[in-house]
Amino acid sequence: MIDNAGYLYPEKRDKGREDLNVPIAINCCGSKRFFTRDYLRRRPDGRLDYQLLYVYRGTGHYLFSDGWKPMEAGSLILYRPGEPQGYCYYAEETPEIYWIHFTGSEIPAQLEHFHIHTGMIGKSPELRNLFDEIISELQLKNLHFSEFINSDFKRLLILISRTRDHYLCPSHNNSSVNRLILHLNRTYMEPWTIRSMADFCHISPDYLAHLFKDNTNVSPIRYLNQLRVEKAEELLAVTDLQIQEIATLVGYPDSLYFSRTFKKLIGQAPLVYRKEHREHDSFS
Repeated sequence: MIDNAGYLYPEKRDKGREDLNVPIAINCCGSKRFFTRDYLRRRPDGRLDYQLLYVYRGTGHYLFSDGWKPMEAGSLILYRPGEPQGYCYYAEETPEIYWIHFTGSEIPAQLEHFHIHTGMIGKSPELRNLFDEIISELQLKNLHFSEFINSDFKRLLILISRTRDHYLCPSHNNSSVNRLILHLNRTYMEPWTIRSMADFCHISPDYLAHLFKDNTNVSPIRYLNQLRVEKAEELLAVTDLQIQEIATLVGYPDSLYFSRTFKKLIGQAPLVYRKEHREHDSFS
């Protein structure tokens, strides 16, 4: 077995610690990998703090109110304070497990807000990396480490929620669409078409349109137009560039088409928008 863990306090307590005088406190965090021997642990009375376990590889076996259940890679297990705990790992299943114990007055609300509960959320290398970062901070205890790991814990809950959403609704989180969105934000001025966007994602235009709207609630072209117009708003407000120059800079060779698109999305013609913002700035 390989055991890697970090602790907030130098002394370890099997029953854990409860502290409701702080919003969030991470008591300890670690990982275990099993290769050579089986492992069984039971806590009939549970602990004073919360525990989250994440099965990154292999299979773990956990005790719940209705008995023992195998939990495969990608599973999340939540034990609340005072809840009986039990986990068993078989070396032949080569499990790799991450765990974290935590307490605080804000924990119940945070768990509810991010819908943190036992179940399959899917396998996430990013989640594993975040666990490893918390472990390292608890081991090194550098300046402001407690604030650092509390911030990481909030990121952990967010990432768990996103990972579960990706697992349950993969079309809502298509990686090709995400890559395209990031690329459009850097290259919005280029002559994009629905065909060139689809080629970038290596899918058909119709399928891209479906995935993109699922992800953003707008079509790819409308998203691009919104992005370009946002950039144009800034140029109109802070520069003296001509409308033709601004249109070209944000990706519209035709200034008339730019003006029509701008008015459709903003509700004002570019020159009217500039005049109103200049007057507002002067008044301010």
